[in-house]
Amino acid sequence: MNKGLQPYNKTNTNKFFTNGYTIIISFCFLLSAVVNAQEKVNYQLCDDDFSPLYLRKNLPKDAAYINTHLTAEQRARDVVKRLTLDEKIALTGGWRRFFFPPVPRLGLSPVFFSDASQGLRIKNLCVKIDKSTAYPGTITLAATWDTDLAYAYAKSIGEECQAWGAQVLLGPGMNMYRNSEGGRNYEYLGEDPYLVSALSVAYVKGLQSTGTIATVKHFLGNEQEAARHVTNASISERALREIYLPPFMASITQGGALAVMTGNNLVNNYPGAANAPLSGGILRDELGFKGVVMSDWANTMFWDKRIDLELTSGHSLLMENNEGFAKYLRDELRANPEGREAIEKALDKMVFYNLYTFFKAGVYDRPFRNITYLSKMDGHKKVALQTAEEGITLLKNEGNILPINTNSKGKIVILGTKEALNVYTGKGSGSVEGYEHVDYVTGLKNIYGDRIVCDSSINDEGIKSAAAVLYFINKEVGEGFDVDFNSPDVDETIKKYAALNKNLIVIYSSGNGMAMPWLLKVKGLIFAYLSGQERGTALANIISGKISPSGKLPFTIEKDFKDSPAWEYNKLSDGTYAWLGGRPDSKTVQEKFGQLPIPYKEGIYIGYRWFEKKAIQPQFPFGFGLSYTTFSIGNMKTSATRLTKTKPLTVNFTVSNTGKMAGTEVVQLYVQNVNASIDRPIKELKGFKRVYLQPGESKKIALPVQAQDLAYWDESKHAWQINSGQYEFLIGSSSKDIRQKTTIVY
Repeated sequence: MNKGLQPYNKTNTNKFFTNGYTIIISFCFLLSAVVNAQEKVNYQLCDDDFSPLYLRKNLPKDAAYINTHLTAEQRARDVVKRLTLDEKIALTGGWRRFFFPPVPRLGLSPVFFSDASQGLRIKNLCVKIDKSTAYPGTITLAATWDTDLAYAYAKSIGEECQAWGAQVLLGPGMNMYRNSEGGRNYEYLGEDPYLVSALSVAYVKGLQSTGTIATVKHFLGNEQEAARHVTNASISERALREIYLPPFMASITQGGALAVMTGNNLVNNYPGAANAPLSGGILRDELGFKGVVMSDWANTMFWDKRIDLELTSGHSLLMENNEGFAKYLRDELRANPEGREAIEKALDKMVFYNLYTFFKAGVYDRPFRNITYLSKMDGHKKVALQTAEEGITLLKNEGNILPINTNSKGKIVILGTKEALNVYTGKGSGSVEGYEHVDYVTGLKNIYGDRIVCDSSINDEGIKSAAAVLYFINKEVGEGFDVDFNSPDVDETIKKYAALNKNLIVIYSSGNGMAMPWLLKVKGLIFAYLSGQERGTALANIISGKISPSGKLPFTIEKDFKDSPAWEYNKLSDGTYAWLGGRPDSKTVQEKFGQLPIPYKEGIYIGYRWFEKKAIQPQFPFGFGLSYTTFSIGNMKTSATRLTKTKPLTVNFTVSNTGKMAGTEVVQLYVQNVNASIDRPIKELKGFKRVYLQPGESKKIALPVQAQDLAYWDESKHAWQINSGQYEFLIGSSSKDIRQKTTIVY
């Protein structure tokens, strides 16, 4: 057996050998197939050697880093000792835009980084990718409220990464949905830190189970795209701790994430790629994080006068290159040669973090591709389909207009722009091409056949005579631009169609909420988010009633953007508004206005916390989503009436399907500090569970609650605190639809 193939098959080896002699024989055949398949891997790419250490020759005989029995820390430190100053400087920056640099004389291959959170983006830089699955956007995943699916979703992406040679995935994104106009909301996981944390932990675990390194991003305060390189997010200590830090911290401490990407923006006056309080203080010192902390791709170009902050900030890697930083270091060494020891010591730290990460993940010890994973692509399509089916959210169903009976004979007219009928992902680095797409019209025709009429030349009479009209709308979203909450053209068109046909159903595709002044004029509204390459099949399965919708909003949709805490976030000092976030756009803003301040004045009050505190009625509340069946929640009680730091408790209740169709309910647990002595949200999400039930079926559910779930951040003590007193536990179907309550004492 080829000894070098053992590391990346170790997990499978252990699994197979636990089941006896027959499975041992099966494993031998499987391993033989893997070895034979791996012999087809080409290691010479772009004139560079991508082969693993075990295939290298003429390596130092005394090199500890070759020994796979040593820890990642020991191996990384051994490499650092062997590097020249020039090599150390090189290993703090990217190489060929999307690679970590090789060290040929030590046998360390290049490491390929690839976007994105919702699949493997094809760039074909040295590493050629033939095809990859376009999964639904991660905001769609968030709408499933399904941690098991989040694990499977990310594991499938990780398998494709390994199949094509991407060892680092630049995701998941976990910035908060603070701003309904944010262009990259489709890449994130919603507005609530508890939900985002639970999903991101599952995602990181699933992805890294394949050996692919997860990069949690953008650390921190990257809740908008407009002028994103020169915005300065001012976030209070309490808001950082209660809202914005938890998903990142959970992904590291619970999920084991090995890489963090900082934002292009500043936070509390520190540039993202040199934020000592966050990268050094929180990640390195408080969490003891040893992984890569990399910049976003603009790195230091917008704050070159403060580049001296980088070396000791806790940061370790500048992407896509470190040209400015390298020049700064060499200039410093020439001007102050006596400082070489201190500079090299700091460089050693930076390089160690990077190398430690790749040794920890086994990157240097296995072939850079595992092409046996290509056989799993059909299974990945099923995961993409399931994510779309579970995520698509039914927001209105007046008169049970949906599902549309497959046995009826009336025509179903499809209306919408070409883009709205085909959109499946956002723009920019988060986009994934996909393959074998099933668009919306094709998916519907597969079920309804000739009843589907999609003709751009259809006249008013054709619309009037239809049994139902499906009007597809979309809001273009993506990296480098924010989007207006309002869509006046859509508003007028919906009014027109609603006047022609009372059975109008709107299907909305995007990653953001939008104004809906037309809502009362339509019978049905489906939020399809951005549902990936299987979108047509998923939507048709829901519209036809093959499955009941179960998606729940992972963010609040306001009626008017003026109701949002982010209102006028992008207003410039001259009264105009910034919308674009490309490098030239940010440069223009910087030259004219300097930094663009983004004060997070609402503090901890984003999303439903804000709307409840301000008593503002949203268009749709957080956690909302309709079904084709009905559910009841009852028999709520707690395992104890008192919660302490050492004794957690469980909240027990029963969920029943009281309708006539099988379906899934997402039950949500919120906690309220009764008569709180300090400023606290009315309630906060602290648990949830997806429950699938047949008609008439009931299930008993138990959700755990710990003391930390009652805590708030005390800025005077710089620590978590829990007030004694009463706490109300609330179980519901959304943040507004509370079905059961009970009270405990802490």
